[in-house]
Amino acid sequence: MPKVSTPDTSLVKQLHTLVFSDVETKNILDLAFEKALAIFDEPEYSQPFVSYNIPITHFAKSLNKSEQSMIALCRVFILRAGCKMPRPEIHRNSVQRLVSFKGQGSIYSATPGGVDMTFKECAIVSPDVNDSEDPMNCWDVVPENTWHFPQADAGQDWFTVTFHSATEDAIVDEYWDAET
Repeated sequence: MPKVSTPDTSLVKQLHTLVFSDVETKNILDLAFEKALAIFDEPEYSQPFVSYNIPITHFAKSLNKSEQSMIALCRVFILRAGCKMPRPEIHRNSVQRLVSFKGQGSIYSATPGGVDMTFKECAIVSPDVNDSEDPMNCWDVVPENTWHFPQADAGQDWFTVTFHSATEDAIVDEYWDAET
């Protein structure tokens, strides 16, 4: 399964430039990561990951008109160093385009269709650790209805930004329950 399919290439390149070269976007993301990090400090919070949704308007208005409808939700996500999601997840109704913002890790994805639980690894790195000029090394695209989970490398917490095709109100985040 390719990290980024041909139909996503233009969108991913635009988003990459926006995420890493636009000052306003950097400020928005830095604030969102700050709010996400604060969740780890809440006394009752014990998960190895956090996510925080960002209003999509800034991102959508910055894209080519033909690609604006391809993203409807933006989330920042932090996964503690050396950790993986406790359970695989699936977005039955959303394509997930994920960029490694800081640190590195892997996305493990099964075959699209929501049935197969055989995972293949896709390692992605942030520009701060990327020895290549190719932005595609920083991205992974998970098709809708595909089981997947992230795992952070041991060296540092992994900061990512995800762009979903479904809206915040419509996205279906489902987690695999090994007991069923």
